[in-house]
Amino acid sequence: MQKASRLDHVQSSLTLAISARAAALKAQGVDVVSFGAGEPDFNTPQAVIEAAKAALDNGMTKYTSVAGLPELRAEIARWYGEEFGVGVTPDEVIVGVGGKQVLYNAMMSLLDAGDRVLIPAPYWLSYPAQVYLSGGVPVFVETREEDSFLLTPGTLEAAILACDPKMIILNSPSNPTGQAYNESQLAALCEVLRRYPDVVVLWDNIYAHLTYGDFRHVELGRVAPDLKDRIIVAGGFSKTFAMTGWRVGFAIASVGRIKAMTTIQSHSTSNVTTFAQSGAIAALRMGRAFLEEMRETFARRRAALLEALSSVQGVSCLAPMGTFYALVNCTKFCHLEKGGHRIQSDLDLAEYLINEAHVSTVPGSAFGAPGYLRLSFAMSESLIIEGVRRIGVGLSALEG
Repeated sequence: MQKASRLDHVQSSLTLAISARAAALKAQGVDVVSFGAGEPDFNTPQAVIEAAKAALDNGMTKYTSVAGLPELRAEIARWYGEEFGVGVTPDEVIVGVGGKQVLYNAMMSLLDAGDRVLIPAPYWLSYPAQVYLSGGVPVFVETREEDSFLLTPGTLEAAILACDPKMIILNSPSNPTGQAYNESQLAALCEVLRRYPDVVVLWDNIYAHLTYGDFRHVELGRVAPDLKDRIIVAGGFSKTFAMTGWRVGFAIASVGRIKAMTTIQSHSTSNVTTFAQSGAIAALRMGRAFLEEMRETFARRRAALLEALSSVQGVSCLAPMGTFYALVNCTKFCHLEKGGHRIQSDLDLAEYLINEAHVSTVPGSAFGAPGYLRLSFAMSESLIIEGVRRIGVGLSALEG
């Protein structure tokens, strides 16, 4: 079968493949604990559902403006300004089919063939795939666990000088590490970026409202308002409002950038599902009670996961500052043979754990983090504890 060369560097999402494997085993009657989930296990708030139902009853089943309902764009601008302290107008907003589409539209609106894009590693696995599909070339910038997997000013400047990028992608809080930038760290990166005015920042804050302890998300545009015209914000409703299946995301950027992204969207999907947009309006108007309940629930699960992992010999894990993921260092178990099991990578380790311990994890290699496993704690505390227990038993068998 012939296929476009742009697919040479692109594979299907490994996280979706892992989830499908776990689901297949469960369908066969195997009791699998799955740490692969990339979505909140909460129902969409009832107010959002009712708003969508009402929209259907009122005949909202036709096309809308490509960039989104004017009312929704205005609500996003208002909400974003109140939440993050950055003033936005409705014409600086576009509504897309989930966060993935707005990221892709942003890249398509900027990148020409061969343009380089800096991507700090570990990274969300769709970033490099979308860069390739947009004609660009991803350039991975390694971060260190001792730096909490965060980009440092020196590393950023060295990478810019080495490859002359058109774009850099920053994700805070980060999937898969759960780490996030504080204000001083962002300010230091912005000092570097000011010296290179042609570099655009794609700022993915999709997990901004899921943070823990004393840490709270810091928005890049508030730290450096002078860089606003160079920042493209990618956000959405999936994580914040448990609306993953609704497929509603948004981008915030300069008016010219939004117009360019709208042109691209007009020839791909056109508008987001009309009644889903009505649900999104309701989500932005419903207050913070749901957000706080979800955040507090995830905070308890995070604590349960970290406590359980502390009893597993041979692994380590930085406490995530946000998201519902933890990146577990399993390098000790990625190069060994025991009891007929030959494990040479984190992919082999994940395969071993699902087959022998009936625990589904995501190999860190999918995120540019070989030797690690990503665990999602979007599940009950009892399942978290049982899943980690199984991991511990499985790893102990490799050491015994």
